[in-house]
Amino acid sequence: MGHHIAWPKESERWPVLVDLGNSVDEILAPAYLTTEIKASNARVVGVVLDADQSVSGRYQRVRQLCASLFPSLPDTMPDGGLVVDNDEKRFGLWVMPDNSSPGDLESFLRYLVPDEQDVPWQLACSSVSEAISHGATCRVPHIPKAELYTWLAWQDPPGYSPGLALTRKILNPKSEYAEPFVRWFRELYLL
Repeated sequence: MGHHIAWPKESERWPVLVDLGNSVDEILAPAYLTTEIKASNARVVGVVLDADQSVSGRYQRVRQLCASLFPSLPDTMPDGGLVVDNDEKRFGLWVMPDNSSPGDLESFLRYLVPDEQDVPWQLACSSVSEAISHGATCRVPHIPKAELYTWLAWQDPPGYSPGLALTRKILNPKSEYAEPFVRWFRELYLL
């Protein structure tokens, strides 16, 4: 988001507090989300989850947990991300990669690979497939992660994490594919 809005380096000056949950299981545990939303210091709570195999399944679980606090939750996950208000709070949900496809953060980041890197990207994907055909034990839901990290290993310098790759613009934070997420984030946090 620092490529789209003013985002100071000092965390105490960030426009939004970013707190990484330990796991999707923790976030979707019965009392976790409602406790976070009800916290007296929370006016806006946004959650980003991987869809993994089912956007609908992720959304229905969040809806089940939050329906008592936000009665206006729609039946299905909105394509542009969820933003709802009640009398006191605002809640948002984005299900990676795009609120409609199975996948994860790495599936989203794949679309931030610059156009001029399409051939190396295709080679990275082929390499992962080839490695799997020769006994690599990467399971299907983790293939996008293997592809992204393979491609990142071929950059100069090699091996940046996805976060650093965004910061250093190895991945393109201004890609048109990022725009729906940026719009959702700005709407949710009124930025």
